[in-house]
Amino acid sequence: MDLLRAWTGAVVVLVCGSVITTGLAVSAVVSDDDLKPVTGALLWIALPALIVFALTALAGALLHPLPQRADAGRHALAVLLVPGLATLLGIAVGIVQGSPAQSNAAGAVGGLLGAVATWWLLTRLRGRRTPRGGYTGY
Repeated sequence: MDLLRAWTGAVVVLVCGSVITTGLAVSAVVSDDDLKPVTGALLWIALPALIVFALTALAGALLHPLPQRADAGRHALAVLLVPGLATLLGIAVGIVQGSPAQSNAAGAVGGLLGAVATWWLLTRLRGRRTPRGGYTGY
């Protein structure tokens, strides 16, 4: 159940973030010509994917309960499964729709960078924490 809770929260954040970023792109009237240059793909595909996937990984990490969070493998599964599956789904949908390879690559790389970087930073921060208020032996 601990993983299901983390994955559910991550899916909610992923869907909400995707709807918001798609709405922003539509409201900005982004055309295919805007996405052809590398800067356009980075600005309109990779950057929003990086932000949304970082928030998705953060939601998965925060919703994974503390006793199970101590198991590093289980915690990585709670944090990275939803972004990983969403990346694979995005690549598959892009191939089926015939999207340019540059768009697929920008979304995949941006999303994975956001998720993995968030997981790595949270792992490092968790390792630096010192126990508080515990018995010190004195």
